[in-house]
Amino acid sequence: MFKRASLLKDTYVYYFRNYYRSKSFYLMFLMAILVSILLIYLSFRYQSQLSTFASRAGLDIIGPNGDELVLAYLWTFILSLLPVFASVFFGSPAISSEIENKTAFHIFTLPIPRSILLTGKYLAAVTVTSLIVVTFTVIEIATFQYIYGIILIQFLYSFLLTILFIFSISGVTFLISSLFNKNTYAYISVLLIYLLIFNAGTIIIELLYKVTPYYLLNEAETIVYRVFLNFSFGITTTVPSSLSASTHEIIASSLILALYAIISFGITLILFERKEVK
Repeated sequence: MFKRASLLKDTYVYYFRNYYRSKSFYLMFLMAILVSILLIYLSFRYQSQLSTFASRAGLDIIGPNGDELVLAYLWTFILSLLPVFASVFFGSPAISSEIENKTAFHIFTLPIPRSILLTGKYLAAVTVTSLIVVTFTVIEIATFQYIYGIILIQFLYSFLLTILFIFSISGVTFLISSLFNKNTYAYISVLLIYLLIFNAGTIIIELLYKVTPYYLLNEAETIVYRVFLNFSFGITTTVPSSLSASTHEIIASSLILALYAIISFGITLILFERKEVK
């Protein structure tokens, strides 16, 4: 037990350093900073007009904190996109790169169980993505505190849900990566499946059945920003609600995200154990 824990720690540290020193990490970090700067400008420039803009879009904000809620919604909407792009960089090539670059010939012969190798790399990918999210969140909260002098409790909920989403989207991208032996196919497949297939599925289900499929990953992750305003863009959204997502919705979305993480990573473990290097 202690030996496996030690192996997992060493594997995790090794892959974390690889991710942390990679160009992909610094590219994502720079992207988060640049987006933060744009949002800071937006926050200061339009801080007193945000609820007015929301009303023009059909979202009537009730109460004295309308501007604060809209601003927090915008920041966390962008926040929810960061794990998606990070997973493309860190998750898509996680397994396929080992095959394409022939490094699998080396690591598969190491006296380390494949489950340890995969888990260590998965946790490392989750960690570096979380670092980017933490940086963005700190800037977000600091900006909000400076402008309004308050910090909403929903920021904590949103942050924790984002971390859970990171586990989910990373699990899905690792699963997709395990299906291919070339990075290019893995990159394209991740983008197509999440940005096209999931969204197309949402639109089709909404059109045919007039319901929002919250069991799809792209819909479940909207809870990250719906903790501020229970509003998401969709075919069936006609009268958006100005209220925050209910406790029931938060719990349900959390369970869905957790299931995606557990099931996708579990399947990846099975496929990785049976992976052959040719």
